[in-house]
Amino acid sequence: MSQSFTPVFRSANGYYLEFGPNQEGRDFVIGDIHGEHEKLQILLANARFQLGSDRIFFAGDLVDRGPKPFQVLGMLRKPGVFSVLGNHDVWCIEGGLVGEPAGHYKYGGKWFYELTDIERKAVAAFLIQLPYALSFIGPDGKRYGLVHADCPSYRWDYFKETLCGEWGASMMDKAITEAIWSRTRFEDRDTSIVRGVEKVFVGHNVTDEVTELGNVVHLDTGGCFEGRRLTMLELKPDGGWVVHQA
Repeated sequence: MSQSFTPVFRSANGYYLEFGPNQEGRDFVIGDIHGEHEKLQILLANARFQLGSDRIFFAGDLVDRGPKPFQVLGMLRKPGVFSVLGNHDVWCIEGGLVGEPAGHYKYGGKWFYELTDIERKAVAAFLIQLPYALSFIGPDGKRYGLVHADCPSYRWDYFKETLCGEWGASMMDKAITEAIWSRTRFEDRDTSIVRGVEKVFVGHNVTDEVTELGNVVHLDTGGCFEGRRLTMLELKPDGGWVVHQA
């Protein structure tokens, strides 16, 4: 496997990963996919994504709502394809290993509870291996963060330390909850900067177009909903990006 596809750091609990620069290809980031495998394939084809050299980072919420959750999960077995956990993914983990979380069936989880008990446990066992956040060195040589809903700190390294358990279990649990659920920054239109990273890419909050608040970039344009599109960014060496939509 390419060194570009291997984390240079993995926390002991697996909740946080870091990747170095991609020495062989391009970097892409995509918002909530929600089982929209066909739209994902159109995006990758239009961008001429090269499996084995390019990397793509998913902002979580891989499943629920859309028609092909298993095909989306299957993408994570391919080289250079990575994801953080979203709240819908965590719902599947809870639903497979503990019991149905309140609201899951109603908000897109019907498919999951139509699976057999063994299948639900298998999906949960696969998803539980994913981190809650990661960072990577982009094509401009700068560090970028990725988390599903929000970075619950104005310092990325403090967020990292909290996920790694360095500030205790209660602080870690609080950070995880905010990382996969928080809408505060988006709803308040908070433009505060998260220090320690060039940008933080997030999903979770549906927006009409890619929206940057401070240095937090909201990518979820609601691709699983009728009349909306799935959005992917291709990061460029000058620090900008190209927007791809399907």
